[in-house]
Amino acid sequence: MKIAVVCSDLGVRVPGAKGSSLHLEAISRAFQDVGHEVLLVGVRGHGEPPAGIRTLLLAHPGRSTGLWRELRKIRFTAGLLRQVAPTVADFAPDVVYERLALFGVAGRRLARICGSRHVIEVNALLAEEEAQWRGLRLAGLARRRERAVLDDADLRLAVSAEVVAQIEQVSPGGRSEVVANGLDEDLFRVRPARGPARMSFGLPEDAPVLTFVGTLRPWHGLDVAIRALALVPSAVLCVAGDGPIRAGLAQLAADIGVADRVHWLGQVPHRQMPRLLAAADVALAPYPALPAFGFSPLKLYEYLGAGIPVVASDIGQIRSVLDSGRWGTLVAPGDPDALATGIRGVLADPATAWQRARAARAMALEEHSWRARATQITDLLVGQGVPRALAG
Repeated sequence: MKIAVVCSDLGVRVPGAKGSSLHLEAISRAFQDVGHEVLLVGVRGHGEPPAGIRTLLLAHPGRSTGLWRELRKIRFTAGLLRQVAPTVADFAPDVVYERLALFGVAGRRLARICGSRHVIEVNALLAEEEAQWRGLRLAGLARRRERAVLDDADLRLAVSAEVVAQIEQVSPGGRSEVVANGLDEDLFRVRPARGPARMSFGLPEDAPVLTFVGTLRPWHGLDVAIRALALVPSAVLCVAGDGPIRAGLAQLAADIGVADRVHWLGQVPHRQMPRLLAAADVALAPYPALPAFGFSPLKLYEYLGAGIPVVASDIGQIRSVLDSGRWGTLVAPGDPDALATGIRGVLADPATAWQRARAARAMALEEHSWRARATQITDLLVGQGVPRALAG
């Protein structure tokens, strides 16, 4: 099968350090690994394009704010369509696989030009998310475009059941399926030794290390982890990631007297993630009690693949991934006391926690790899009328 993977989101660069960028590159590579021909169309990041994948990457138009930021996204989508259409048409894809982008209609139109099936990958309904968290001046236009893309798609792939429910409210009637996030099984196949891993990141040899990985955004709940740290006085918190609320989080740590026990690593290259997680005693996913939690946390799959005991909020997809507590400890979301209790439980019985983590690692590498996700998508495409000979 020929698959054109398309993303017009200016926040998702190739290559890039954000989870969204890792996801885009990973699913493209996975399609190729399971036997398909791939053309990845997107926004050029910093560094060399991913080796071994055919790419068509456009320069980022630069940063702006407010209404100009929204107009820039609209112009970029139109420009992308004009610039890439001849190459994509020459590639003659059987499927255009598009990551949903704010104001993004390029993949839908490319599919029409090429006579291809159009699959839309939905990580969140972006018009609503943008309006809620960042403010959106052209919200009406964003919602209309988003609905048109969802209405016309041959297949909508959502990262969680919660996102499927949201799609059905906005665009009822189309076919929607869940395809969750995953992990790079090759990257996590070998588990580094703990001692050298701690030394390389400047972490103490003898203190329990709690690790959080992710962009520092309000909806990731790192403030909950910092407050819980005050209730686990023997531990240190290692934070791998950066974002707009870092200064506020650092101030919180200072205010409650734990600043000396928080290690801010900043953005860690993804290739170093197995080594970073090997240094941890507990990996944290401390999400707050969000009313519309639809995430499929990339960090959660990588925590499991690294074989680290996990303490995570009992919310949304996290409960099913951890199999109601079989593969990790579930705690009440947004509750520092509950998070601290979960952490102390792991530290008090390390033998049981690590035995469970080893079993979870084997499960994750087998069931949650990006190749497994690519095969799942291929099987769904067969049901959408793509000839089985093309699908694999």
